[in-house]
Amino acid sequence: MCNTTCDSINKINIDNFVLEDTISLKGVNRGKIGPHGLCLHGHLLFTSNCYDDSISIVNLQTGSVESLYLGSNCRDICVLGNHAYIICGDSNYVVTFDINSKEIIELIPCGNSPHSIDCSTVNNEIVVANINSDSITLFDALYGSNVYDIPVGAYPTKAIMTLDGAFILVCESNMGFSGKGCVSMVSTKTHKVVHRIPVGNCPFDMCCDEKYCYVSNYGDGSVSILDLFNHDEVKRIRVGGMPRGILSNNKHIYVGDSYNNLIIKIHKETENKKIIPIYGEPTGMILS
Repeated sequence: MCNTTCDSINKINIDNFVLEDTISLKGVNRGKIGPHGLCLHGHLLFTSNCYDDSISIVNLQTGSVESLYLGSNCRDICVLGNHAYIICGDSNYVVTFDINSKEIIELIPCGNSPHSIDCSTVNNEIVVANINSDSITLFDALYGSNVYDIPVGAYPTKAIMTLDGAFILVCESNMGFSGKGCVSMVSTKTHKVVHRIPVGNCPFDMCCDEKYCYVSNYGDGSVSILDLFNHDEVKRIRVGGMPRGILSNNKHIYVGDSYNNLIIKIHKETENKKIIPIYGEPTGMILS
């Protein structure tokens, strides 16, 4: 888990649900680093650093940490093959970075203020959520071609591919409006919104498995569980605070509360909760 305000990564043992280790990061430009997005590729752990305009590469085998300048306001990162894809929130570009040569090889334009990026190994496509242009950007990861700008609802904070690559799920946060948000389902074939599922106030992050989508509602302190086949919300769990990053496995949902600086473990059936205090704002999360 990224601790944006503490410039570190926390390693949580999910079996015992304890803080196991903290990895400190060093930047390249400024005093503050601000790790925001997180991605695991083999034994390499990547962070996108929004304050330092850099990425950090942590070798989990040797413990070494290397930071490299990439571009202004690195918000999120994903890895596909030998390439890392990093969104730069101020320049509105996706930077393609060669992991082996450690060189920037391409800049791909996206929408205004990109906030999240995700990739699909099924169809080798990359999707970006653009908060200030109410759109998502979809392109071919192999060649950086076939770039599509797809309109969606207001202030999309997150876009992810379903596991079969058939749909893109989009958090339409409606940030700043009085109404609730939605998760839209966009067909990767037609590039059209085919379903919209109402959720809580200001949905911010999400993850999915084969059947369900789990959504953190930043504005009302809840988590929505969506049935992707029936296109409806089947459960909403109150967690309090400002839930942001979210992950799930077979039995549990893991949520980062960026207001109270907590990581929350929620049992899917009983809704019983356990918490761990975190020093620093929890943002990007991965489950290994």
